[in-house]
Amino acid sequence: MSFLKETLKEAVLAPMVRGSELAFRQLVRKHGVKVCYSPMLRAEEVIDAYKKWKRGASSISDFRHEDGALLFHDICLDKDILVIQLCGSDASDLYEATVILLELQISQDLQLIGIDLNLGCPQKCAEDGNFGAFLVENYPDLAIECVSSMRKAIDLFEKSVQGRDKLGYKKPFLSCKMRLLESNEETISFGKRLEDTGIDMLAVHCRHRIDKFGGEAIISSGKKLVESLSIPIIINGENIRNLEDVETLIEETKAHGCMVARAFLQNPCLLNNSACIDPSFLASNYLDYVEQFPPPSPLYIQKHLRWIYRIYLQPKKNEILDYENWKHRLWKFLARPYLSELEQFRHFIALYSKLNKSPLPESLSYIKDPSFHSIRHHKLQDDDVDSDEGFGDAFNTQAIELLFHS
Repeated sequence: MSFLKETLKEAVLAPMVRGSELAFRQLVRKHGVKVCYSPMLRAEEVIDAYKKWKRGASSISDFRHEDGALLFHDICLDKDILVIQLCGSDASDLYEATVILLELQISQDLQLIGIDLNLGCPQKCAEDGNFGAFLVENYPDLAIECVSSMRKAIDLFEKSVQGRDKLGYKKPFLSCKMRLLESNEETISFGKRLEDTGIDMLAVHCRHRIDKFGGEAIISSGKKLVESLSIPIIINGENIRNLEDVETLIEETKAHGCMVARAFLQNPCLLNNSACIDPSFLASNYLDYVEQFPPPSPLYIQKHLRWIYRIYLQPKKNEILDYENWKHRLWKFLARPYLSELEQFRHFIALYSKLNKSPLPESLSYIKDPSFHSIRHHKLQDDDVDSDEGFGDAFNTQAIELLFHS
């Protein structure tokens, strides 16, 4: 567990639903990020997908839930170091899902350095599923039971691997990601309970559940947690703009590392001061990785492009949406459900460069006259697309409006 031995001076890519998939992980790795978290996987969906995979399932549409596609069409293709995040509130499911990830670590030759439990999600899905921050606040004893079951799974699996003489197996660390509780005392008390389960590391998002992702992060509370626990702590929630901000945060808090989410979504190369941050170049580079590692659905691409172009296109607060304004129109256009082909997204980038009178990435120089019309109608014919390549349509029915709140 070399990751835990020395304090990091760099940022860690946070686990993000439809945000930290393989294509994006590869992009931030290109610009210096060494440790990445997978998107959150539901324990019960990992179990279901694994059973289907063992019975021969292979294409995206074979899995009933997006998590199954993520596991076998994203995570199992990743050969760089990775931390996989699980969520759930059933200790037995989390035990089984942890064992499955460990089995895949061996059979798929994954560089799995850690398994994490989500104890910090503040969204409605977490409330409905009784996981994340809601599990900690409403059923703290059950949360501890869940973590303990994962600890047991990892420890017992190590013994079984030794018995099977599996050379090269490296035991992954166990971590949790939580949020601040109502008081510093409660946060520290629960952090110590997690430490007592035997976790190797703890990440803390320095906001309360009700704050979600808004407001100023309370970094002083994270610092107190660092001072109170003996295990490594990663701080999340600060407004990070560059590598210097990362180093300053670590120095001020004495944390083990700094976890970054939205800042990477806006600027995937924020650790690389020499990289071009023009949005069209960032988006084009991302699409190059999408071509190599297609995500489960186009919703991933729409989310990433909306983050990359957000500060350039999104109407200001209280500003009325004006379709005569090309920036407003392009911003709204990016969430259209008929945007599903890689070529459409490339035409979108070219149209932005054209209307903004900014340089066009060389890889898109073949696009001569992009327009809203060309994006809308630039869809490949069904008979030209291999259903097992590119994007699956199994998850496209999910509400596109989620993109406006991502």
